[in-house]
Amino acid sequence: MDAKIAKELAELIQTYGAGRGSYTVKPRQLKKGRLHDFHQWADHLPCKGAFLIGAPSKAPLWVLVIDWKDSDNYYVVLFPETRTVPLAEIHECVKDEGEYTLRWEYRPTKQDGKNPARLAYFIEAFDSENVVMSVPRNPAEVEDFFLELFTLAISRQKADTLDPVRPPSREGFPEGKLKERLHRARERNPELIRQAKQLALGRNGNLKCVCCAFDFEKTYGVAGKGFIEGHHTKPISTLHEDGELSKVEDIALVCANCHRMLHRRRPWLELARLTDLLNDG
Repeated sequence: MDAKIAKELAELIQTYGAGRGSYTVKPRQLKKGRLHDFHQWADHLPCKGAFLIGAPSKAPLWVLVIDWKDSDNYYVVLFPETRTVPLAEIHECVKDEGEYTLRWEYRPTKQDGKNPARLAYFIEAFDSENVVMSVPRNPAEVEDFFLELFTLAISRQKADTLDPVRPPSREGFPEGKLKERLHRARERNPELIRQAKQLALGRNGNLKCVCCAFDFEKTYGVAGKGFIEGHHTKPISTLHEDGELSKVEDIALVCANCHRMLHRRRPWLELARLTDLLNDG
């Protein structure tokens, strides 16, 4: 991300830390805008902010907004509290429907032949090897940003070690704040979609589109096994301005075609209305 966005992000984290949120923020002192005595890969690099973030029942996490390659491209870099090695170096910043999103991909590189298992572990924990998160635009959105960073860090650490103790499932996920933040990218939390899939498989034994009954595995075989998209039945614009907890019951599993049609116009089509259109055709 460019220096302006990086500076704004660091300032938002600092502002959040001065409030009374669920997370604690402890800034690290910089010397002339650079880190010192932190880690050999981070020391002396231009840095907009370095923060030790605390969360209830979780190990603290360092969040650095830093020019990681000293190339005028700022990363969000995550370190454990021990500062041993970075957990993620998030550098891709994309403008998506009027807001900036950060992108990161999990690619294990250990030389022990277990990387496919690590990748499968991470995908199960995060529902994708691709992480997409919104850059917060005000202090109220920083809390959701921290939630995503901690989820990423925990999933990465457990996948790297193939920890037999899997990340706990969550029953609800904070979202909203009166904007369609990354709705198309993740509808809205991958862990929620994973739970919806498990529920459907346990109930029906398959993953069929609730609108048209298309079954990816039946049509495409092994390539389609386990594939379906999740549609949130409550538009973000209808949520409370302070956000709400989304539940697995709010997710409808749909094929890609029906998903696009549900989002084709505003207000969105309801599931029943789209099903009626299919039957009328």
